[in-house]
Amino acid sequence: MSLNSSFNFNEFYKNIFDQIEQAFNNKSDIAGTIHGQRKIYQGCFGRNTALFPSTKCNGSIPVESRLELAHAICLEQDPQVKQFRTQSLKIPLSQNKCSYPDFLIETNDNNFEVHEVKPCIKSLPYKDIERFERLATIFSSIGITFKLVDKTILPSEKQLQHLLYLYQRGHRHQWNRFEINFALEQLQKQELHDINQAHKMLKDIGLKEELGDYLLFHKKISIPLNKPALTNGSV
Repeated sequence: MSLNSSFNFNEFYKNIFDQIEQAFNNKSDIAGTIHGQRKIYQGCFGRNTALFPSTKCNGSIPVESRLELAHAICLEQDPQVKQFRTQSLKIPLSQNKCSYPDFLIETNDNNFEVHEVKPCIKSLPYKDIERFERLATIFSSIGITFKLVDKTILPSEKQLQHLLYLYQRGHRHQWNRFEINFALEQLQKQELHDINQAHKMLKDIGLKEELGDYLLFHKKISIPLNKPALTNGSV
């Protein structure tokens, strides 16, 4: 970052935390969308923009690509993530250049993370590497984790479609703790070979079958292709 004699570090870092506070206080618009400082316009030619209807965020989160959508659903699935926003921070890198990191995340232990999503970290141009190194230095100096995320750790397109299907079905209803714990207790009584079996078991005990999709999405139950298993414990 190019600095001059009048640069005030305290004001610079205070501004970042002010932006974070504003980002998570920002409510959805009349269409239910939570916009960041840099607005992501939907339906732009040649871009795979989308709106992810986040239960954690209580509104739709705009994303610019299928990779960002995959990351959004992973954040929704992550039990350590409290909420997140996109394009919510404007970070000056020089007198004429700013960066708008892709994701701002608040964890359940009240810490913050900033994530950038790229197709392949190993093939980043030097100018991008330099920019991300600057961002990492800025955020680490104030106790914020900065991460680069690429397709190697994100769901494939097929996996993404499956997760979106489970998420949509599993969040049609609001489940209380009794329903969740009772469902887990019953489902743990035998091996599950597929989600249809879980649906049937839940219907037989008077629960909605979509609860099975909710439990599978949030990894409370697991149904691998080769050796079905269930996680232990209730929520």
